[in-house]
Amino acid sequence: LNTINSSTGYSGFQLKTGHSPRIIPPLIPLVPNLDEVDDVNNALKVLRRLHDDIQEAKDNLLRAKVSQAEFANRHRHDEVVFATGDRVMLSTFHRRRDYLQKDDKRVGK
Repeated sequence: LNTINSSTGYSGFQLKTGHSPRIIPPLIPLVPNLDEVDDVNNALKVLRRLHDDIQEAKDNLLRAKVSQAEFANRHRHDEVVFATGDRVMLSTFHRRRDYLQKDDKRVGK
């Protein structure tokens, strides 16, 4: 519930609600008489913070994706380019299993 994702840098709870579940909200309001303008301003602050957290999590995910792709591409070989007319070896080992019919009367010969 409160595990921080290494790619986003946030917990799922924090992205959804805007705060960590370890923070216990006060049981009584700190300022008892807030007018509607203050309520609206506080709500807008919370929404902006949620939006900023989500945008930062998206940036962190993109950064992690680029890093993972860079690491994976270090160990890749050059891509083999085939021309029309080239002869290639085709493995048919799993052909029977992959192309079975879907009904009960199937036969894999």
